[in-house]
Amino acid sequence: MANKFLTRRGYALFAGILLLLALTGVSQAQDTGGDTNDAEVLEVDAVGDGTGQIVVELSGTAAINRVTELSISPSQVVTDLIDVGTSTSKTFTLTHAGADDAPAISIEQATLFGTSANEFSSSFNGFETLSPGQSIEVTVTFTPLTTGDKAAGLRLTISGATAPYVVLFTGSARYPLTSDLGQSDKTIVFGQTLQNSDSQKNFILTNEGTDEGPAIFVSAIQLSGTNAGEFTVNFTPTSLNPGEQLDVKVDLNTGVAGFKSAIAEVFHDGNNGALEVVLEGTVVEPQAVAINFTTSTLNTSQNITRGTTLQFGPDGKLYVGEMTGTIYVFDVTRNGKNNYTGTVSDTITLVKNTQNHDDDGTPNATKQRTMTGIHVTGTAAAPVIYASSSDWRQAAGPSGTDSNLDTNSGVLHKLTKNGGNWTKQDMVRGLPRSEENHGPNGLVKVGNKIYLSVGGHTNQGAPSNNFAELPEYALSSAVLEINLDTIGDSTYDLPTLDGPSDQNDPFGGNDGLNQAILEIDGPVKIFATGFRNAYDIVYTETGRFYTWDNGPNAGWGGEPSGNCSNNLVEVGASHKDGLHLISQGYYAGHPNPTRGNKDNKFGGQSPIEGDADPVECNYKTPGQNDGSLVVNSPSTNGIDEYTASNFAGSMQGDLIAAAFNKVIYRVEFNGNGTAITSNSALLEDLGTTPLDLTAQGDADVFPGTIWVADNIAKVIHILEPSDY
Repeated sequence: MANKFLTRRGYALFAGILLLLALTGVSQAQDTGGDTNDAEVLEVDAVGDGTGQIVVELSGTAAINRVTELSISPSQVVTDLIDVGTSTSKTFTLTHAGADDAPAISIEQATLFGTSANEFSSSFNGFETLSPGQSIEVTVTFTPLTTGDKAAGLRLTISGATAPYVVLFTGSARYPLTSDLGQSDKTIVFGQTLQNSDSQKNFILTNEGTDEGPAIFVSAIQLSGTNAGEFTVNFTPTSLNPGEQLDVKVDLNTGVAGFKSAIAEVFHDGNNGALEVVLEGTVVEPQAVAINFTTSTLNTSQNITRGTTLQFGPDGKLYVGEMTGTIYVFDVTRNGKNNYTGTVSDTITLVKNTQNHDDDGTPNATKQRTMTGIHVTGTAAAPVIYASSSDWRQAAGPSGTDSNLDTNSGVLHKLTKNGGNWTKQDMVRGLPRSEENHGPNGLVKVGNKIYLSVGGHTNQGAPSNNFAELPEYALSSAVLEINLDTIGDSTYDLPTLDGPSDQNDPFGGNDGLNQAILEIDGPVKIFATGFRNAYDIVYTETGRFYTWDNGPNAGWGGEPSGNCSNNLVEVGASHKDGLHLISQGYYAGHPNPTRGNKDNKFGGQSPIEGDADPVECNYKTPGQNDGSLVVNSPSTNGIDEYTASNFAGSMQGDLIAAAFNKVIYRVEFNGNGTAITSNSALLEDLGTTPLDLTAQGDADVFPGTIWVADNIAKVIHILEPSDY
C-alpha cells in the first residue's frame, strides 16, 4: 500500500514539474548552430532514499531572434517630479535604422506593464510597420494617482522576433505643494494723527511657501468697517513667488476728529483663506495733541565712562563713544514699556589706540584720545563708522598752562566691519585741536562728503591766557567739507607750513608754526565759518544743515583788535549758545583772524592759499547780529531731527537738543525751516550732564524713542513716547 502511494506521489510530482516548465518557458536557450545534443537532467527522488530516482532527458534548440535595426531613443523615459492629480508628458522615438534594402519592421502589440502601469499611458498602441528611415514619435503621459516613485514599461512585440523590445518609464509623485500668504501685522495702530494730515503705516504680505511651491496671486484688498472711507490702501494686484514680499501702504487722512477703525481684507489664491488687518487710529485737533515722554536708563553691565556721542547703526545696534576713544556696540532689547536691556557685542578700541604726538611732532606713547563725534552708516552686514578724535590732553583755563598737546592731532577715522573684525583707515590727519577741549567734534555724511565741525582755539577770536595763548588756525572754528571720493582708500595728510620740525608731519602743530594749510583745491575745504565750538551738526530730511554753537565765557578772552591781529586780548564777555541754519559760505560770528587777515603769519608764512575773508575779523553777538535762529543760556550740544510720526506727527521735523542744565529742548520751525516758532523744554531734570542724543524714526528699531549720552552719570537715558 505504501509503495503504491509513493509511486503515485512520484508521478504527480513529475507531472507538476512539466506543467511548471510549460508555464514558465524554461528551456536551454542557445544560439542557432550550437550543440544540439546537450540535455538537462531533472532528478526527482520519489521515495526520499535515493533509490526511486527518475531521470527525464530534455533536449532541443532555442534560438533568440532579435530585430537589431529598430532604434529607440531614449531607451528610458524619465518624467519630472509632479503633484498627484496632475500630468506630465515625455516622448521617445521608434526609428528603422537599417540599410535602405533592409526588410521592413512590423511592430505588432504595444503593451503597458509593471507595478505602475495604470499611472502611465502611451500614444502608441502598436500594429505599425516601419520601412528603413521611417520614425514614429510616441508620447508617454504620467498621471500619478498616489505619491512615491513609479515605474512601468511598454513591451513592443516585433514580428519575426523571439524577444520583445521594452521601453522603461519612471517618475515620481508628491502631494500638491501649497503656499500660505503670511501677514506681518494683524492690527495696525496709527496712534494719534492730526485732522487733514496724512498718516501712513504699512504691513507686509509674504508668500510663505517652500522654494518649489506655487506663486500666490494677491488679487484685491477691500476696506470695510465703520470708517472704511477715511482709510486708503495703496495696492496693485500682484503675484508673489515663494519668499517674495509685498509692502502695503495704508493712509489715514480725514478732517473728522475721533477714533477711527476699519478692516482691510486681503484676497488671494494661496492655501489659506483671506487675511484681515484691523486698522485703528485717533484723529485729533492740532491743539489737542498731548506730547509726553517717560524716561528710563539702559540696563547693561557696561558703564559708559564720559559718554560723548551715540547713534544707532544700519544693523539696529546702538553705537556709543566714550571721550577716551572706545566705542561700544550694544544689542538692545525692549522687554516692555520703559524696559531696555543692552548687551555689548563689540568693543572697538581702534580710535583709542591711535598714535599720539607732542606739539613738536615727537611720538607720545599714551593710548588715549578725545573723541566727541561718530557717524554710523554702511549696511546691516557691513556697518561703517566715521569718527573724529584728537589729543587726549586738556589744559589752559585760568592757569594758562600749555600741556604740549599736539595742536595738529585731529583725525577723521573710518572704521569698517569685515566679518567679525573691525579695521581702521585714517582718512584725514593734521586737523586742528585747541589747548583747551575744543577740537574735531560732530560730523554727518551727506552723499560722498563728510561735514565735520571743528572747534575754535579762542574764546572770542583773539588768543588769551585761558586758551594758552593759542591763535585760531587756518582750519579751526569752522565746519569742514571733506570729499571722500578724492581721498578714496588712502590717508590724506594735510599739508603744513614749514615749521621747526617737519619730520613727523602732519603732526606737531608747534603752536601754529606747523599748522595745516587751507588749500584752494584740496579735498578738505571750508563749508561754513564763525563757530567757537559747535559740538554737533545735523542734516535734516528737508536737506538743511543745523548746528548749535557754544557761546563765549566772561574772563576767558576777548575779540580781535581793530587790525584783526592775533595779539592777546583778555577779559571777554559771556554770550548764549546760538542755533544756526548753515549753508555754503555762512559766517556765524566767531572771528578767525588767521583767515580774516593774511598779515597774520606763522614763521613768516600764511597758512591761507587763497584770499583772506575780512568778515572773519568781526565778532557778532549770538542772538543779536550773528544770524542765530534762537539762543539758549545753558551749554547746548548734541542735536538731532525728530522724524517719527508719534503724537499725530506733531513733532516731525522738529529739532531736539541736549543741554547741560539737564533739559532736552524741542525746537519748532516755520514751514521752510528758516525761523523758530517755539523753543521749549521737552523734558527737564534728566540725569547729570546730558551731552549728545539721537532720535529714532518710524522705520528704526525703536520708533519715536530718544537716546541720550550722559557725560558724567555713566548711563544712557531713554525717552519713550507715551504712544509707543
